[in-house]
Amino acid sequence: MRATISKFEKQWNLSVVNYQVQKSSETLFTSEDIAMRSKTRLLRMEKLKTASLVGENPGFNFLQQCCHDDPALQIVIKKLLAKFPRWGVAIVDGVLVRFDE
Repeated sequence: MRATISKFEKQWNLSVVNYQVQKSSETLFTSEDIAMRSKTRLLRMEKLKTASLVGENPGFNFLQQCCHDDPALQIVIKKLLAKFPRWGVAIVDGVLVRFDE
């Protein structure tokens, strides 16, 4: 009898995990999440534009977050890094890396 209960518990736990994964992937497309990502993109874009105008490096961690989270910002960052090679940052095979001159 215990073997039957144990088998049922494993199936139930697997079903719960699958349901949670499905729900978490669905939450990526809620209106609140989309609005939050949109605001984040605008703020990051403003910071990148300011960096382009002033020539000041916004920081490797910030650039890395932008590249990782948003493919549209990757294009902006590639142009920015081409404009300012003195920052010692480049995108190699789609990965942001630091290099020493």
